[in-house]
Amino acid sequence: MTTDFILNPGTATDIPALVEIENLLFDDSDGRLTTRNFRYHLQANNLLLLASSIVNGKSIPVAYLLVLMYRKSARLYSIGVLPEFQKLGIALALIQQALKQTQLLEKNKMVLEVKVTNQAAIALYKRLGFHPKKIVTGYYYDGSDALRMEKIMGCAIN
Repeated sequence: MTTDFILNPGTATDIPALVEIENLLFDDSDGRLTTRNFRYHLQANNLLLLASSIVNGKSIPVAYLLVLMYRKSARLYSIGVLPEFQKLGIALALIQQALKQTQLLEKNKMVLEVKVTNQAAIALYKRLGFHPKKIVTGYYYDGSDALRMEKIMGCAIN
């Protein structure tokens, strides 16, 4: 399998592939995003990045990242990578690109929530400079807890 991938802004034509990724990765108890949700986020000028890989000569969407933009801050709302493309650096690249873009938009911080049991994601976020802020009890639909993390944006883009 190739490990080459490209990152592009998500567009309305990507919505069916985004919904397919959502349906493969998440269930209703995770608050799965729908066609309507993705359409809303595109129209609201939130940041939607899509990672595609060339498989059998065809570009296919394999991952996405959604960041909600507020006046002075940003929130990493959702990230999904198809299982066969995990551990290839795609999530890292998506988050790094999102951090660069939010910093260019002069956001002072990025926050996120992650399941306390998702140690791989927590380690990745820490590696990227996110710091644990607090445990949010019963955050997810299934009642599990979340770890709220935050990254203060610096002046320089790395």
